Amino acid sequence: MTEPLDLVILGGGITGAGIARDAALRGMRVALFEKTDFGAGTSSKSSKLIHGGLRYLEHGEIGLVFESVSERRVQTTVAPHLVRPLPFLVPIFKDTKPGLEVMNLGLWIYDSLALFRAPRMHKTIRGAKAANAVEPCLRTDGLRGVIEYYDCATDDARLVLENILDATALGADCRNYTEVTGLVRDAKGRVGAVRVRDVLTGAEEELACRAVVIAAGAWTDEVVKRFEIPMGRELLRRTKGVHVVIPHERLPLARAITMISPVDGRVMFAIPWRDRTVLGTTDTDFEGAADDVHADAADVQYLCDSANGYFPTAQVHPEDVIATWAGLRPLIRAADGGAESDVSREHEIFVRDDGLVIIAGGKLTTYRRMATEAVRTAIKWLREHDDGFEAAGRERSGTKHRPLPGAVGLEKADLEGVAAVGRALIADHGLDGEVATHLCGVYGARASALGAAIAADRALGERMNPDLHYVWAEVEFAVTEDRARTVDDVLSRRVPLLLVGRDQGLDVCARVADRMAARLGWSADERARQIAAYQRVVADSRRFRTAP
Repeated sequence: MTEPLDLVILGGGITGAGIARDAALRGMRVALFEKTDFGAGTSSKSSKLIHGGLRYLEHGEIGLVFESVSERRVQTTVAPHLVRPLPFLVPIFKDTKPGLEVMNLGLWIYDSLALFRAPRMHKTIRGAKAANAVEPCLRTDGLRGVIEYYDCATDDARLVLENILDATALGADCRNYTEVTGLVRDAKGRVGAVRVRDVLTGAEEELACRAVVIAAGAWTDEVVKRFEIPMGRELLRRTKGVHVVIPHERLPLARAITMISPVDGRVMFAIPWRDRTVLGTTDTDFEGAADDVHADAADVQYLCDSANGYFPTAQVHPEDVIATWAGLRPLIRAADGGAESDVSREHEIFVRDDGLVIIAGGKLTTYRRMATEAVRTAIKWLREHDDGFEAAGRERSGTKHRPLPGAVGLEKADLEGVAAVGRALIADHGLDGEVATHLCGVYGARASALGAAIAADRALGERMNPDLHYVWAEVEFAVTEDRARTVDDVLSRRVPLLLVGRDQGLDVCARVADRMAARLGWSADERARQIAAYQRVVADSRRFRTAP
């Protein structure tokens, strides 16, 4: 008889991936199932930031800010290739509330909560002329100065993937495109197995387990309803966050800008990212199906109008938008409602007598701590309810210090260590500087395998787009090493031309499908289906052009 799994995780976003890695590090028998691709939901549709949440200070959420800045430091150590310092500017105008002095005080509090170990301390630049010298695109009318502080940028989809890869290396069975179709209960109502189905092949399986963690993010209430789990209330208040991508030359920023929208007073950002500029985000209540989230015309116009209040010479319009992405924040539903932007980003864990643990809420930055708490909660339940569970040696997981795969083998656990990989790609494999910088910044130490592949076949080093640094070797790597099963996986998350390509990957889609078909043995019909499916993904990104 096969030994039952200790833990089955439903959901392959950042929280589920973090839970799988944490539990596997403790020696638990773990499986994770995601009905689409790893990180395909909210976890790849964030603002691409690992940040302390400066604006949470305004709401008095000191604990959340402290936790966030602490985790920011952890992530820069365990994944320096993925979590990198990014300077932010806060422009202060004559009518800005709070003003320059109060904001300066707030940043001292922010730095102190990081124990003064932020990538750099904040500094105040007074006067319109000095501020304009730092960021020429900014409106100077009424500008009293800017405050520069540091948070971190990330590749959210790849952060999920590297957690999955490490969990797998530790023995976890992590499957994308595998849907949990049923919970199997014993005579006492306790969950003792799960039924799963491979979405792409239709293969079905039943796996025995001791406990199940639901880490379904914005899909939590839908999962609870589908499996008829009596919770007594809806757990989430979901809000839609939309981002738009515009060409860098339309808004050439060297730093991220923290803005207060002149439209409605919300905090938002303009962020330099992957040779483009990102504007985001919206924050509006969402009541539809979590599988059908997209940017509409009003979302895009709002972001453009908000940015134009800060960058009048740019005058960004919807027709400038290359791409959009939209995701749902899985916020804990409060009893008294309140404004969307005031809802806490804290998380909550629900434990049921039938062996279900449900984690809801939270934010990308604090995923590791959330995962640790969820695993500890599951272990506590198993110790109390399952005599067959062996709990020895599972007190600590070590995720605070264990590097993610791309950071394994770096000379130093910092940006200098990442840069050393780039220099080796140039010296050892003859890559040009821009491609080498790109590869080490995305894959970290794993980039050496890509460099070797390019050295063996120079065609793999050709750029997929002339104005970007992605190369064809990355497509091969996505399939053989990074668990990509569809064209969408490659072009949306592994090599995200969907987000930054001027044609959103449509220009190379057929060639990507050809390479994947050769690797995965697709028929001509399957290749055509894959291309059509990706074309629909691009169409969804462009729905704002026709949707009111």
